Order: sequence, then C-alpha cells, then structure tokens
Amino acid sequence: MAGILGTIWDGVALRRERVGADPDAPPRSVALPAAWEEGAAAALAALAPGSGPAALPTVAEGWIRRITTRGRRLGLLDSPEEADALADRLRALLISRRGAPGIEVWRDRKEDSRFVLNLPAFLEADGGFDAAGYVAAVATGVQVLDILGQGRASRLRVGFADLAGLLAAFRLPYGGEEAQAVAAAIAALTQGAAEAESGRLAARHGALHPVALIWPEPPAETAVPGLAAAARAALDAAAASPGLRHQGCVALAPADAVEALLGAETAGLAPASGPLVPSRDEVGRYVLRPTRAAERAGEDAPNLLMPPPPESRAAMEAAAMPFL
Repeated sequence: MAGILGTIWDGVALRRERVGADPDAPPRSVALPAAWEEGAAAALAALAPGSGPAALPTVAEGWIRRITTRGRRLGLLDSPEEADALADRLRALLISRRGAPGIEVWRDRKEDSRFVLNLPAFLEADGGFDAAGYVAAVATGVQVLDILGQGRASRLRVGFADLAGLLAAFRLPYGGEEAQAVAAAIAALTQGAAEAESGRLAARHGALHPVALIWPEPPAETAVPGLAAAARAALDAAAASPGLRHQGCVALAPADAVEALLGAETAGLAPASGPLVPSRDEVGRYVLRPTRAAERAGEDAPNLLMPPPPESRAAMEAAAMPFL
C-alpha cells in the first residue's frame, strides 16, 4: 500500500469480483474500478501474475515501479522527480483507460514490450478528439519502451486499438473514404508523435539513427475536428528532429488482455464484429447487450457495425500503413 497512498489511486473506488481469465480458467478474486465492466475483470485476471487475489492498483504499481527504477538505474530518468512524473502519467493513462503496456510487462516476461493506446478513450465530452492528450500519451509510450529496452532497442512497438470504436463515434462507415482519411491521420499522428519523442530522447542521450522523411502527405482534412492539423504538426515536429534514438517506433500488434482492460473492443485497424456482444445480467444469465461502439453510434449502429467486406479492411490498411 505504501506505493499507492498519496497517488491518484487514493480516489478510485474499487469493486471485487471472482472471475477467470477465460471461461475455462479457475476463478480468482480481483479488484478493479467500480465502473469497469465484466470483461475488464477477466482481463485483470489474465494480466496479474500468479493465481491469487489481485487488485489493479497493486498490480499496476508493480510494473510502474520496475519501469521507473530501471530508468533511474540506466540514467534514462535524470532525477527522482522525473521518475515520479512518469509514474503519475502512467497511472493517469491506465485509470482513464487511455493506455498501458502489453501483457509481457504486467507479467514481467523477457519479451519485446509494446504499449497500446485506446483511441475511443481520447474522445472528448463535446464530441472532439483530444489530439494533444494523444500526442502526450504516445510520447509516454515511447519513453517507457525505451526504458524497457535498456535504452538500446532500435525498434519500439507503440500502437493503437479500436479505430472502429472511434469511427463509430463519428458515424463513419468502416472502409469509406472518410474513414480511410481518419485512419491515415491517426496513423500519421501516431508516427509523428512517436518519432518526435524519439528525437527528444536522442537530444538527451545521443542520436542513433537519421530522420527519414518517407511519409506521404497526410489528409488535409478529416471528419474528426482538428485531427488533420494535429497529424501535420506531429510529422513536422518529427522532421525537425536532428536525429532519432530509434529506427522505428510504431507497430500494430495482435490484441492481448490489455485491450480488454482498457475497454478497447477491436485491435488496431480491425473492423467491429457487430453491434451486440454476449454479457451476463444481474442474475448471471447470458444476454446480448450493445457494444460500446454501438452506444456511441446510436441508432446508426446496426448499419455501421455490421462486419464489412474484405475489401473494406484492405482499403483501411492501404490508407494507414504508409505512415506505420
């Protein structure tokens, strides 16, 4: 508890649930924010090391402490204050369900680490997209992965999830021209923000790679207010770097339990699988409920969220991949 007292966790109400990581796994007791849904509880059961009781604050503080301790030991975090600031940013991203590292970090596995950002969590109450917050979150992901790679990793794996959920909020059909423009702009924003942070780290610790200006022009406008301008600004910031710390910073990867913990319903560029999802009601019966994407899409959900044809996925990948 010593690492939790006095942090943002102090104000978070938790609920307890007994749940398995999957339907065939033995249940374990987990504690997570009271408003988080059943799927997040199962995800925490999968992410937490061991098989005993697990509380989200305690489990998260374990990997947060490992990251900041390693950063200080390697000289990648210059002071205790910088380490504390990074820890605070990681807590805030997790509690807001905006971002977190992959399962390999939670379980302290000796594998290449990744950091995933949940796109719908950056939606604002007025219907906009918090591009500045997203840029800051990408930068945090780059810094975390650089530390986990001992400051020597040439390629990092910062990625995003649930583009389909973001599109649903703006009532954009998956695979359409407007959706393709949003996908390209999100990819450009992610790449630009990541390389700009790599440039800042290079300025502190030494450049290892040159800046390579190989991106196409990002969309001039999108249906998401401010997104196109933010993407252009991020790419310009990256281009202004004198050098980079990493050869690559962005990679989309298959989902693991972290996406479910964050509330992301799809991985990367994947389309929605439909407007309904099985769930349990208050007496334990299985029922169909609207997905979070369906709730955002409102009455348009049945048409917007039906599985699209394969060519729609191909069109989305063609729009986004030049920036990734």
